[in-house]
Amino acid sequence: MTTLEESLGDKDVKQYAVQRLAKLLRHPDDLIYKADDVRRKLAQEKFLIDAQLNTDVRRQFDDVQEGLELLYSTKEQITRVKTDMQKVDQLCHDAQSYLTNFDRIQKISMVNRNFVRTDEFYRQFSEFHEQYTSVRHMLTDAQTNFDQADFNLLRLHYSLYKLEDFRNRAMGFSGASDADSQQTLSQMFGSLDALVAEFEEFLWHVASNMFELALRNRTNIIVQLLKVIEVEEAADRLQEKEREGAGLARRQSLLGNAKVLAQAHAPKTDRKVKHYKQKLLGLIHKFVSERINEFFEQEVQDFEGISEVTGFVVDELTFVSDAVAPGFPVSYYIFDVYVEEYHQAVVANTNRLAGGELDGGAILVLLRWVREYGSAMRRDLGIPREQLKPALLEGREDQLVQEYLDLVRSKVREWVVNLMRSETSTFVNRQDAPHISDAGTYVLEGSVILFEIINQQITLVVESQRAKLLCDLMAECNKIFQDMSKQWKDVIGAEKQKQIKDENVIEGLVDYAMALGNDSLRCVEQAETIREEIGSTLGRAHQERFRSELSQTMDIFMDIAEAATGALADIIFNDLQSVTTAFYTADWYHEDMVQLVIETFVDYDVDLRDRMDPYLYERLMQDLLSRLALAYVDAVSFKVRFYKTRTTERLKHETAQLAKYFRTRIDPEAVTRTLDIVNVVLSMIESAPAMFFLEFFSFKKQYPDLPLALVEDILSKRDDLDKAQMRSIVESLRQKTKGDTGSSLAKQRTLFSKLTHYSPLGGAQKSSSYL
Repeated sequence: MTTLEESLGDKDVKQYAVQRLAKLLRHPDDLIYKADDVRRKLAQEKFLIDAQLNTDVRRQFDDVQEGLELLYSTKEQITRVKTDMQKVDQLCHDAQSYLTNFDRIQKISMVNRNFVRTDEFYRQFSEFHEQYTSVRHMLTDAQTNFDQADFNLLRLHYSLYKLEDFRNRAMGFSGASDADSQQTLSQMFGSLDALVAEFEEFLWHVASNMFELALRNRTNIIVQLLKVIEVEEAADRLQEKEREGAGLARRQSLLGNAKVLAQAHAPKTDRKVKHYKQKLLGLIHKFVSERINEFFEQEVQDFEGISEVTGFVVDELTFVSDAVAPGFPVSYYIFDVYVEEYHQAVVANTNRLAGGELDGGAILVLLRWVREYGSAMRRDLGIPREQLKPALLEGREDQLVQEYLDLVRSKVREWVVNLMRSETSTFVNRQDAPHISDAGTYVLEGSVILFEIINQQITLVVESQRAKLLCDLMAECNKIFQDMSKQWKDVIGAEKQKQIKDENVIEGLVDYAMALGNDSLRCVEQAETIREEIGSTLGRAHQERFRSELSQTMDIFMDIAEAATGALADIIFNDLQSVTTAFYTADWYHEDMVQLVIETFVDYDVDLRDRMDPYLYERLMQDLLSRLALAYVDAVSFKVRFYKTRTTERLKHETAQLAKYFRTRIDPEAVTRTLDIVNVVLSMIESAPAMFFLEFFSFKKQYPDLPLALVEDILSKRDDLDKAQMRSIVESLRQKTKGDTGSSLAKQRTLFSKLTHYSPLGGAQKSSSYL
């Protein structure tokens, strides 16, 4: 009985056990509620297995005992046979003494046998020429009627075989010392060698046309061919045995065995060993090689036609299986022979074709075909991949994959470098306005060209049916996109600084920044399309990684879009610098500066709304509103003064105007949330001293990162508080917030964490001058 360990192996048994336990105990609670039941069940199974093993072991012992008894009885029988044979030999020896003239009778019998053999030999000698002529005519007729397949190989070979056997015996009887006889016989049988050679040539001509014969349903000729080969193979084996026996006889004669010496000098045939089976297999090798070579030369001159090889080989082997193989003996394993020959011929031609320099498309076509070839052989013919030795490309698949990645990396980088050189030059020089898309937005041409390049490579890899290579391709592209992103950020950052510093900058930066942002967003959308369309076609093993790589691609281009919108926000906000630095100053109290802010936004808004992607437009508007709200809060750190009534009324008026403007452009709730940090400042300016402590911690719950330094500055600049009140409030706030740590606040970031003049974790950057 084969045990589980013997059939699976130690590692497989352990894995099987783990899998079975995993099925039985699927949840943590199963260890509590099912463990006892599982233990009892396994113990019962072990008991049954042990009982079965005991029974099998007992049966094995019984068989061994029976075998030993049989061996003992066989030994006794051999001994009895040996004794009986010795008795027979002794009786034969004793019988010679009973017969008078036994030696003379034995010689007369030998003379009689020799006479009969001589008469038979003479008769055959006399008929040799007639038989030779008959065989010659038969061979000529077979050669003439080959196209009609009207001949009988077995009859022809049998007649020729008899002539060869007679020739060999005749040459043996003549004796090595009789030179005249040898010369006469050689002249007589000389034409037979030519006939044998001509027959063999015809025989191999038949073998070379087995496919054609099979197509014509003349399998009987193939069977006759194989019968001839089998007869010759049997004769070869007999001849080799006779040679071994002659060699043994000579060795024993040296030891003085006279009887063996007499046998060694008896007339013997000298037949040439022909190795017909080996020649047939060599012919099959030559036929298949020439057939595959011819197909490659005619149909596979380049990699475009290599996929046709699979169908050709499958059709050929199917024909072999259906029409050729049935005529062969099972011992030939002829189908496996043809499979090996066809495969090796395909490997040789493929290596020759792949020996030169390959471009990326050729590598992918080759890799795809290798996979299709193996699948088709297994699916259509039942040939496992392990049988196809050596492997196609001789195991160079990983090397070719790496070569493809290196080639794609080089080519894509080269294309992107050229594209970036053109795009950045256009961006910096800005000689003409950006292109306008069908949607009416400004765009660059980079995204279309870039993703045409990427889509070409993705399409080729998808057609090659190599999901891992597709993931590796996107990983390589992301490395290039990262460099591209950095270059765009550097360019737009440099151009933005020129614009802010007013260094005779070329006009149109705002338009081109919008175009860059829109173009980058188009790249994000195209990457998302690829992720969803291609990702859904992949298997689970690679789907997650591919989507992760495309998500990274989207993030890279989204970073470029955000850099473009951030530059726009910097440029727009730079125009408001004179306003934001005047918050809470005397000018702010006497002038309606919020109108200047809104008018500046309106000036830019005309182009922004029409030429910018709606999504990026909303992001920009949200960014501008957030910066403005932060500017109101950061201005607390300036040398300003808060007047309870005037300051709060002015803040309420300006936040209302800003909210009215921005609610028509972005989500009203987002406007309210953003401006709420200004309302926090406003509330702390107008809050009564007695209620300040409670209001502060109410804000602290909503904004855990509210800086204490900001609160201290607000209190120190209120005109309605004296230093004693301010110190008292600040001291109580410090005592209450003493346990706050940076690590706890860092987990709950709000807009207060983006303040420029205050620590993002709530601590003061400077101590108040009033303390």
